[in-house]
Amino acid sequence: MRAPRQLAPWLGSPAIEAVGQVTERKPPDARKRPRLTFGGRRRQLLDASLAAFVSHGLDLTTMDTIAAQAGVSKPLVYRHFPNRFEALLAVVNDQADKLLATLALESGPSLAQLIESYLHYAETSPAGFRFLFQVVNGSPGAARRRVQALRTLLEEAVVGAVLREAAASPDLGESARASGVGTLLLSILEGVGGSLRDGDDAAGRALALRRLLDPTWILGAMSDSPRKLPDLTDAHFPSGD
Repeated sequence: MRAPRQLAPWLGSPAIEAVGQVTERKPPDARKRPRLTFGGRRRQLLDASLAAFVSHGLDLTTMDTIAAQAGVSKPLVYRHFPNRFEALLAVVNDQADKLLATLALESGPSLAQLIESYLHYAETSPAGFRFLFQVVNGSPGAARRRVQALRTLLEEAVVGAVLREAAASPDLGESARASGVGTLLLSILEGVGGSLRDGDDAAGRALALRRLLDPTWILGAMSDSPRKLPDLTDAHFPSGD
């Protein structure tokens, strides 16, 4: 009987034995996503919270809803928002800042610029617009107060634009505010912005509003002096159909 073949001693070393072995490699997990930064994760959760509140309403949106909308675990949501009310307030502040950045109030925009920028925000951020001016109306506490403060700021900006464009005395501003001019004009803007649908001509509606809301006529309506109705001959309100 032949004795088993003996390998040379140097062939039995661990280094040599490893040669030729097939290492089992698992295919890369296609579902694995790159880790987000803190800011990136917060942005994701703000967007998910906005979508959840608009889709489900205030009462039915929970931390579970937000987590499911974002596709993350609930503990991860809690790292950014202690509760759903804090998430609500965070989204309000985020969208309010976005609207204010669009309006650029610090530059003293004209009434035409305010109208155009406001409707541009409503057109490009329909969920944010609906959230601020429709959904949050029924919210409790800080979120609603934040939107009320935002409205007050916008009303003041509208009144200021009207006074500047009409070259009116600053003293007339108090009368304009007391007459609710800012509230009325902002309500008109909210109504038009809220009615925009996909495919609507926001720029065309802004132009029509600008022709309608003539500052001189608006201020004249507050006094007893004779006034002329705005010329709407060329005004055109694009259809939503």
